[in-house]
Amino acid sequence: MSDSKAFNQFENMYGKLCKLSLLVLLLIMAQLSHAATADSIVSTYKDGRFSTRYQLKTKASAMIINDVADYLVNDFHTAPGHLFTWALKGLGLQDKSNELVIVFKSSDNDPKTNVTHGVFDIVVPGVTTFSNIKVDAIVSKTKYTSGVIKVNANIIYSSLLMKNAVGTVLFVPQKNGEVYLITDVDINFGWFFNLFITQKRYKSIVEWRIKKFTENMIDECERRRNLQSRLK
Repeated sequence: MSDSKAFNQFENMYGKLCKLSLLVLLLIMAQLSHAATADSIVSTYKDGRFSTRYQLKTKASAMIINDVADYLVNDFHTAPGHLFTWALKGLGLQDKSNELVIVFKSSDNDPKTNVTHGVFDIVVPGVTTFSNIKVDAIVSKTKYTSGVIKVNANIIYSSLLMKNAVGTVLFVPQKNGEVYLITDVDINFGWFFNLFITQKRYKSIVEWRIKKFTENMIDECERRRNLQSRLK
């Protein structure tokens, strides 16, 4: 075999290997991209502001996601303590073994302004306790013609905990009966917590709670779906 022919065969084989490698790489990237779309959490920090997005996917009807959104808003307005039995279940907000403990004390909703006035104690175990921290928030629900439902929570006043914060829960229906549940949170902490909550602490104090809250919302959708199936 001549050197020229051998080189041509090698070049042809090398080209095929490159194409195969590229194809495998694209397939892996596609799988990773799909996984990130279905279940992913991303947090960023810039200029004192933490931002987190977490999304999950489940199967739920338009009626179920509408009911769950209503359930969340109504509980916040009329019975916020009940949220600890489902939406805030397992978040350790009132567990004294945690690094940061938030003790819910009272809440009152003004129907004229739609502002909920809450009072909390904030405990940093072994460091200090902040008593009777006042937090004012507006929680609302918007339903779009596309079927997307948004629950928005806007902290408009906090005497210590944070400068401002916005949380959004999006229910995004898909054509195959599935729904994406996306939680977005932006927080700018007050002076003390801006010093106390480093980026590492943010993951151990806040980020996992956003993840757990979103999972609780998914659990409630699935609980209602299973209940509907049993009643048919």
